[in-house]
Order: sequence, then C-alpha cells, then structure tokens
Amino acid sequence: MMTSQSAPELSQLQEWLDLAGMEHYQCGHCEGVHLRALQDTTGVIDSRLFVEDYGLLLTTELEVRPGALLQVSADLGRLNMDYPILKVFLDVVDDAMPQLVVASTCHIAAGLSQDQFRHFVLTAVEATGQLALGCGHLNYLFGAAEPGATLLH
Repeated sequence: MMTSQSAPELSQLQEWLDLAGMEHYQCGHCEGVHLRALQDTTGVIDSRLFVEDYGLLLTTELEVRPGALLQVSADLGRLNMDYPILKVFLDVVDDAMPQLVVASTCHIAAGLSQDQFRHFVLTAVEATGQLALGCGHLNYLFGAAEPGATLLH
C-alpha cells in the first residue's frame, strides 16, 4: 500500500491496470504503457499512459481525414467544452496524416491511491471513447464512415 506522500512507479501502475482488468503492453520503442481499451476503436492510432514529472498523462491519437481538417478545427472549442476532463487539439505536420490528440492528466505529487488511479484511467478512457465515437459519426476520422456519406442530424 502506498503512503499519501509517494508517487507510484510505472511497474505499480501496470499492476493496478492488471487489477482493474485493463489490457496493456509496452512496445519497447517508447516509455509509455499502451492501453488496448481504445486501440480497437475506429480511427484510433494509439493510446498510451505516461509517467511524467508532474503526474500521469494519458494520450490517444485519432487519425483525421484531411478533407475533414477544417471541420475538426472549427469544432475544437465544442469538443473541449463537451469533454472537460480531456484536452483536445490538432497535430498537423507536413509529412504525416493529421491527428486529433486527446489527453488527460492526473497530478500525483501528493500521492495516488489505487482507487484514484482506477477512477482516472476508466474516466479518461470512457470519455476518449465517446469522443472518438462522436468524431466517427461526424465523419472526421479515417475508417469511421464512407467518404462523402451524408449524415442526418
């Protein structure tokens, strides 16, 4: 059991993920723990949990259709308001497909219990999944709908 003054190590977080029934793995190419809960969601490129100096960072990258880039950009304010525990932003670089990056943080300097960790991860994963599903319905993401499909609101 952790004291309230210590921040958990990555190995402790992996054990807690196991106890929460959340499948995960380490790839060897990054310092994050990949979460399978979102990996099979349409449009999701990757979902990872990182231990940073300030706390935990859970990030998920969604692949945005280039034709939807302007729509997604215009919708960022609404997405950030609809999902207040998430930070949503666009990552557009010349040599890669545009991505919608979804992040959630948990500050752990005062310590973190197993229950707090479980609540953070489950809440962030659920909200990210809902956001990805919504973006898929709006035809923002690759693989979410047929290009050119009309959506009824």
